[in-house]
Amino acid sequence: MNRRGFLEAFGSGLAASLLPALHLSASPPVRLSVRGPLRLIERWSWAMGQPVHLQLFASSEDQGYAAAEAALAELRAVEDHLTRFSDTSDLSELNRHAGRSGIRVGSDLAGVLAQSLRFERLTRGAFNPAVEPLMAAWGFRSARRSPPSAAELAEARASVLAASILLNGDKASLPSSSTRLDLGGIGVGYGLDRAVGRLRALGIERAFLDVSGDCFALGAPPGEAGWQVDIAGSHPGAAPLASTRLRDAALATSSNTMSVVRFGRAIRGHVMNPESGWPADALIQVSVLARTGIEADALSTAMLVSGKPFGGVLRFYSA
Repeated sequence: MNRRGFLEAFGSGLAASLLPALHLSASPPVRLSVRGPLRLIERWSWAMGQPVHLQLFASSEDQGYAAAEAALAELRAVEDHLTRFSDTSDLSELNRHAGRSGIRVGSDLAGVLAQSLRFERLTRGAFNPAVEPLMAAWGFRSARRSPPSAAELAEARASVLAASILLNGDKASLPSSSTRLDLGGIGVGYGLDRAVGRLRALGIERAFLDVSGDCFALGAPPGEAGWQVDIAGSHPGAAPLASTRLRDAALATSSNTMSVVRFGRAIRGHVMNPESGWPADALIQVSVLARTGIEADALSTAMLVSGKPFGGVLRFYSA
């Protein structure tokens, strides 16, 4: 999941490292000539420590800009609650209580923890929210000159595999004192869903929200079957892997070529295989299309680890 803001401030999912993985086609919907009462509103901003691009159609500019601001506020609220790099976030407070009594957590963290447990079961552990010890061991939290030793890897891997999350309503606990959670592989998708839900509540039916590579298409531009996007290859300058039109669906991409650490000639990516303790290498890159942002986000991470599709994947593109 990059040295920029939310990736440092959020975790191992590292959605911002997927920036080259998706972009609007050469003739994007923003260039449409819109007839009738709808107005196209476009916002570039910053949330979750990443660039955000939002396009939406509204009945007036006032409605459109107000809805855009509300959607961005949802993304920032999610960051405040789920980031691992703020001492005041709900997640940081829970990590500090690992091995101690449970604490009450906010609805955002409780919801994401519940979904994390679901995806961990669905993917047979390929998605694991407790990979933070491996991230630290491989030097993604503080720089190191050499790869982790066998003993260091064994210790980190044991912490990951021993981790459990107990959730009862709004009370959460981490029984093992060595457990550290990192929700970067699911949090951006959750933020997308929250932001799109806010747009819907405000009467917006057509919008495209891109958080540095993870995106959600709400409805479609007037006269179009969907929002057209290109999925770029895994390396800069590579030809697009695929083109598709999105409508009422999310797309997320995971790759182990963008956010990396280097040990001499060895290059290691940020997405960890919880079973082996090594960076995932089943695939180079995978893009997942799903009904919700949280599904696309978590399942793209799991597919990069396992090389296999899971339930909830509507379509995928891999390299």
